[in-house]
Amino acid sequence: MFAALAGSCALSACGGGGGDGASASGEDPQGTGGAAVSGSGGGTTTSGGATTTSGGATTGDGDGGAGGEGGTIGSGGSPGAGGSGGSTGDKVPPEPSTGCNKANPQTGSAQSPLTVSGHQYYVKLPTNYDASKPYPVMIMFNPTGNPISWAEQNAGFETTGPKEAWIRVYPHPANSSSGWGAGDVSFFQPFYDQITDNLCIDKARVFAAGESSGGDFSSILGCEHADKLRAVGPCATKNVSQYPLNAGTRKCTGQVTAVVIHGKRDSVVGTDNGPKTRDFYNQLNHCQASTTPVDGYTDDLSNCVMAQGCDEDYPVYWCQHGDPNYSNTNHGWPAFAPKFLWNLFSTY
Repeated sequence: MFAALAGSCALSACGGGGGDGASASGEDPQGTGGAAVSGSGGGTTTSGGATTTSGGATTGDGDGGAGGEGGTIGSGGSPGAGGSGGSTGDKVPPEPSTGCNKANPQTGSAQSPLTVSGHQYYVKLPTNYDASKPYPVMIMFNPTGNPISWAEQNAGFETTGPKEAWIRVYPHPANSSSGWGAGDVSFFQPFYDQITDNLCIDKARVFAAGESSGGDFSSILGCEHADKLRAVGPCATKNVSQYPLNAGTRKCTGQVTAVVIHGKRDSVVGTDNGPKTRDFYNQLNHCQASTTPVDGYTDDLSNCVMAQGCDEDYPVYWCQHGDPNYSNTNHGWPAFAPKFLWNLFSTY
């Protein structure tokens, strides 16, 4: 059982650093810096499909980052409401990994990353890291055609709040120009084993998120490795044919909370896959079609709703945002995303 959702980011917590990513070959051209913070607005939303369609672009999958200050996930669409798939009970106790009580854990860096199964990654430890304390971990998968440092610089988790409370892990695809794909899925088990053996991780609170091909990957892991993950935050996904969004045929290893984020005018990967990903997790978690808006996230720059009737402790959120981030393509990692995920995942 997990405690009810409440609280907000302190000070400027969860705002990302805006900033340019490096251009590269791939699916679309590189975008520039972060959007302004999204404000709270009026109005309700529903979980209907996307309203616009657009063709794919030409060269890179890279992305500008999020920006802005923290907000609150409030009571209007309270994910903690009973019967709405929110958390209603006490928090489960921490599940320490085998890396607890190990002195001087390897962390690597963007300049000198660690390697596992043909992939690079590095780790940012919480301020005053205590090797005897199991920490939640956020794994952030970067978009195609960007340096390994993209997520640290742009995803918004190197701020007050996450920096003190979470271990942050930043992996890199085996082929940066191709991005994350079906061929990378086998890397996750040895990667997971390596970080849990090396770091003091709370295995009951492992979170994964990603943008564009990184979003595809975090969504795949939310099914294939649901037994290791508590929640996922896939953003700006596209179809991966080897892992169809069919809850009846995929052999998921459990359930996760899912925050599905997609631009309603995404002109890079189009708008179809966001609703399909939402529906996939709604089916897995037995959610109803009806939704409730999430307080503080009802404006066009976030536009988040929570599905009703989901299995207890496994809510599904759908954020069909209009943030123009990433060269006005509506494809990027939106400004509200880090504060939303921090507020929500911190309650687990």
